[in-house]
Amino acid sequence: MNFKTIYLVVLSLAIFAVAAMACGSSGGTYKIGLLSPQTGPIAVYAPGFEDAANVAIAELNDNEEGNVFELVVIDSGCDGTQAATAAQTLIDSGVVGIVGAACSGATLGAIAVASEAGIPMVSYASTSPAVTTASDNGYLFRVVPSDAQQAIALTAVVADGGDSNPAVLYMTNDYGSGLADNFAANWSGDVCTTNAYDPTEGSYDASTIAQSVIDAGCDSAVLVSYATDGAAIIEALKGQGFGGTIYGADGIADAAFASAFTDAAAVAGVIATKPRPGAESSAQSTFNSAYSAAGGDAEGIYTHETYDAVNIIAHAAVEGSDDIRDDLASVGSNYDGASGVHNFDSNGDVAGTGYEVCQFDPAFTCTRVWTASGGLASQ
Repeated sequence: MNFKTIYLVVLSLAIFAVAAMACGSSGGTYKIGLLSPQTGPIAVYAPGFEDAANVAIAELNDNEEGNVFELVVIDSGCDGTQAATAAQTLIDSGVVGIVGAACSGATLGAIAVASEAGIPMVSYASTSPAVTTASDNGYLFRVVPSDAQQAIALTAVVADGGDSNPAVLYMTNDYGSGLADNFAANWSGDVCTTNAYDPTEGSYDASTIAQSVIDAGCDSAVLVSYATDGAAIIEALKGQGFGGTIYGADGIADAAFASAFTDAAAVAGVIATKPRPGAESSAQSTFNSAYSAAGGDAEGIYTHETYDAVNIIAHAAVEGSDDIRDDLASVGSNYDGASGVHNFDSNGDVAGTGYEVCQFDPAFTCTRVWTASGGLASQ
């Protein structure tokens, strides 16, 4: 055997060894954290968020050959302090990114910890304007629009209902204060009265809040609440004879809200806004089918967004550049997801596609939409 032959044999063996190593590669294992509000005022929505995240994980494991994805779920409590501790637990478990949180205060508490660790977060439901300006070192993103926009939609809905003198009842947290302040700033008429309250169970008196609306002679009430406190205040309003229309926002805009009531009939007539899903797409159809097959309600609030947030973090992690913030910005550029087409701006925000206007009759239906370009319209 001459040297040329030996060289060719060695080269062939080397190529075969490299190919074998490549074929035998098992890819990577990626843990993705989920901050879910399993306890607290929106616990009724947590199962929907978790089911949506699990649908995304199952699809990723089916479609991302060679990679394994795991979901690590922990309770945020819809609370900034608890969410910060939960974020640290997720970081210690080795997650590559965190989906969440739902409540804006929880997201702001968690990002203070996550950003220091270099772990990104993509919120699926935090709408407070404070998220835009959070000190996050570029690690915080969200797939829902800011309440600076939802407030404008809500003023249009209240005016269209023929009401001119609404009470504004709101929680003293980032979500409640942010949306209430923006509603008042955009409302063209008079605000009848305002009442701010701590939504922590046992910290507010629903009867007293309701009586303040009646005593002021308000023709309607705009309620920026979560599920538990919102249900208590609505029951108190109706129990004390308030006959005006009650309006709410995305904190209550879900069929599961009715389960927070002692008397579910009291939810009848409540009108609420929530971010509008994007146009029909293959991503949306895929999610709807899989989620429904898993027993979920595809009309549930922020389920599409949860699914998208999981996928965005997963695809960014797989890209594997030196800075996952760059990967998220890349994946989040013209991202066609179940909740719409998203483009992260420099603050990690998205513009959204408008809002659905929904009503409990007492069944939950969404028959109108609001968009910045077209205002209110039937859908």
